[in-house]
Amino acid sequence: MKIPYTFYLLAAMWGLQLIQSSIWPELGHYGILPRKMEGVVGIAFAPWIHHGWWHLMSNSIPFVILGTLIELKSKALFWEVTLIIMVIAGVITWTFGSSAYHAGASGLILGYWSFILAEAYYSRSVKSLITALIVLIIYAGFILIVFDFRTHISWVGHVGGLIAGIVAAKFYAGSEKE
Repeated sequence: MKIPYTFYLLAAMWGLQLIQSSIWPELGHYGILPRKMEGVVGIAFAPWIHHGWWHLMSNSIPFVILGTLIELKSKALFWEVTLIIMVIAGVITWTFGSSAYHAGASGLILGYWSFILAEAYYSRSVKSLITALIVLIIYAGFILIVFDFRTHISWVGHVGGLIAGIVAAKFYAGSEKE
């Protein structure tokens, strides 16, 4: 079996955090800076950079597990879902986020989570429903994340990820019927 892409992406995140921590602390400024033109570039970079080691560590396991579950359906689907979530969650964060830099994979992770749940709802396949039930039980706490309004938490990014995952699942469900 080949190593899932999520492991390579996670290795890249850890490498970027090492660079940011050791020689390039300004790397964090490549996150999303809401309502500023220079912050638009962060839509592409924000999921891959983090605000410290603890932030990265807390995102690592759910990123690999949820991303790999999507990748097991199809590698092409994984990349499509990742791109859709990054763009939609990024635009929502850029439009409605607080005036600080937003970075980290949390929006992407919540997008993967909501994609898995919504895809099971739309497809109604037994395998998808069982997977979604397990994911819902293991990561039930994700529901509470959207109500975490602490200033250092990008709750808008989390909500954006949830919305984006549902949109991606609806898009995927529509393309499957054609």
